[in-house]
Amino acid sequence: MKTKLLIAAFVILQSSLFVSLQAQSRFDATVFAGANFCQIDGDQAGSYSHVGLRAGVGTSFALSSDVSSPWRMTVELAFTNKGSYNKTYNTTLSASYIEIPLLLTYSGMENRLRIGAGVAPAVKVGESFTNGYAGDNIFTTVDWLPLTLSVRYRFFEHLGIEARFQYSALSVTNDNSNGTYFLVRSNKGCFHNLVSLGLTYTF
Repeated sequence: MKTKLLIAAFVILQSSLFVSLQAQSRFDATVFAGANFCQIDGDQAGSYSHVGLRAGVGTSFALSSDVSSPWRMTVELAFTNKGSYNKTYNTTLSASYIEIPLLLTYSGMENRLRIGAGVAPAVKVGESFTNGYAGDNIFTTVDWLPLTLSVRYRFFEHLGIEARFQYSALSVTNDNSNGTYFLVRSNKGCFHNLVSLGLTYTF
């Protein structure tokens, strides 16, 4: 029930955001959908073998009074699925989130190319495990600091493609007795590591 309510709230927020942004000429609005190719560093399974959905809506606005400025702030609201798949043992770890990416972007090539970097904090709305994983609540409720890089290119007036890399800077599991390290040895655990590819439509 909790997950269904969160998903319903997500859909309502998306619709409200999209309508309000369309009414403000200083903002652009984008809808997007694509696939995450994921692994979890620290779970003893390599390769980007888990495939998950990523879809949502976003907006960007100029960081100065000049609306044509190439520097913009991008804010998104998205559903995203992350995890890992171990081919050797046929085991899967999967977690779904509602995320709010916040990216500083730079536009070029007559605003067709947009490169961005930032963070994408995410709240877990569900998780699943198959073939050998026991217990529940393996993932933390919040993925606090997924570092994010994005490259987006519009090849038509509205339609474009996007490639995105994301890495969780803090452990995303509740039990961190095993796992690996990121940056410092005190930061031990498991970390989402993924590449996203998708389509965008900008209004």
